[in-house]
Amino acid sequence: MKKSRIPMIWVVVALMFAMVLPARAQTVLTLEECREKAVENNNSLKVSQEKVKMAGYEKKAAFSNYLPKVSAQGAYMYNGRPLQLVSDAQLEALGSVGTMVQGGLDASVSQLIQNMMQNPTVFTNEVVQQMMQELFKTFGNTGLEESLNAIGAEVGEALKIDTRNIYAAMVSVEEPIYVGGKVRAYHQITKYAEELAKTQMTAEEQEIVLATDKAYWQIVSLANKLKLTENYVEMLRKMASDVDKLVNEGMATESDRLAIKVKLNDAELTLVKVNNGLALSKMLLCQTCGLPLDTALSLADESLDDVVVPNFETAYTEDEIIRDRPELYCLELASKISDKKVNIVRSEFLPTVAAMGNVIVTNPSCFNGFQNQFQGFVNVGVVARVPVFHFGEGMNKIRKAQSEANIARITLEDTKQKIMLQVNQYERQIKEAESRMSLTSDKMSDAEENLRIANIGFMEGIVPSSTLDSAQTAWMQAHSEYIDAKIELIMANTYFKKSIGKLSR
Repeated sequence: MKKSRIPMIWVVVALMFAMVLPARAQTVLTLEECREKAVENNNSLKVSQEKVKMAGYEKKAAFSNYLPKVSAQGAYMYNGRPLQLVSDAQLEALGSVGTMVQGGLDASVSQLIQNMMQNPTVFTNEVVQQMMQELFKTFGNTGLEESLNAIGAEVGEALKIDTRNIYAAMVSVEEPIYVGGKVRAYHQITKYAEELAKTQMTAEEQEIVLATDKAYWQIVSLANKLKLTENYVEMLRKMASDVDKLVNEGMATESDRLAIKVKLNDAELTLVKVNNGLALSKMLLCQTCGLPLDTALSLADESLDDVVVPNFETAYTEDEIIRDRPELYCLELASKISDKKVNIVRSEFLPTVAAMGNVIVTNPSCFNGFQNQFQGFVNVGVVARVPVFHFGEGMNKIRKAQSEANIARITLEDTKQKIMLQVNQYERQIKEAESRMSLTSDKMSDAEENLRIANIGFMEGIVPSSTLDSAQTAWMQAHSEYIDAKIELIMANTYFKKSIGKLSR
């Protein structure tokens, strides 16, 4: 017998742990904690954060347009043949220029001597011989032919340039002086775009907070309705047991017993539906908060009776709403961006002026003859561009940009009106929800008292089961309506805060 008891003990212990462990694993979250987790773990919001970073980088890039642009270029080229400024025949002639000059001189001297000998009265033989000796001493023994041939050869080599390997490098600097206001307009656009990205992120964060609140209070509503339905089922089960006794005693009919069983079956089915709805709502909240879907959640406000509905405050102005609503600020920024785009389009058809400078280095170089070495030069200047005629392109583009700016302004004004209408609607919804909660609270008290009296009358046998059934149904409906009214009032306040731009985590 002792051997059979040991396994049973372990079974009991296992069951106790199975009941205790889930309770310990429960995650209790407040509304503020759910909001924080939802904002922290939302992927769409992470994308928006990256968009803010992108806009910041774009603004920094736009500011750099005020600064000079420095660029460097380098090139190398190989040619199959060197560059030669003269032909081969001309090169050969340059190499024998001394020989040609010497030949010409010799012919000239010979002709001179011949002319002198034809006039013996003036040039005697002695004089001619003496002059010939001097001429041959001057032109024949100086090495003129060899010198001139050498010079011609050097000139020919100088005219042959080794351009098989060509190197070039350039560093350019350009500074815009006037570009029609484009640089300033673009920089302002990027500043507005950064603010727009931040505001869009704020708007998205408010939407996430709103979705979190809806999921949170949906769970609170279903959790309270689950308790309510469980109590209602217990009531019906007790009533079914009492009716069975009355039927056995002949004080109730079979029809009464069947009617209460049908009512009990419907209530049990409702209990299953509410339980399933609660489970799905918790999964939705887990998904919104970035938690595993199977996380065992328990909310701090599940006891709806302890939840205090905040007082409704109407202390706001239209200017405050326009300032605080991120959607309006987004449209205002979009309108400003459209205005600056008009300036950019206009600048495309205005004169532009820019200062420029270059440092250029080449090999071969030609600054001191053609040499195979790196040499360079510097140039500076001003570049101006003046559009003359574009067949009306500029005017039409400007008008198009102005129309886009007008659309942005009209959209902004229209949205302002719609938002103010939305604010008034939520104001009325709050007042209506307050009235409904007050009425349902009174109705719930009346239903409680009616059920108490019906129970006493049924136990004393003076009230039929149908009357008690009706009282229970009225009790169930009154409590359910009260839960709906309180949740509706809470959400009406939430929607109103969002409508005036005050909803935040």
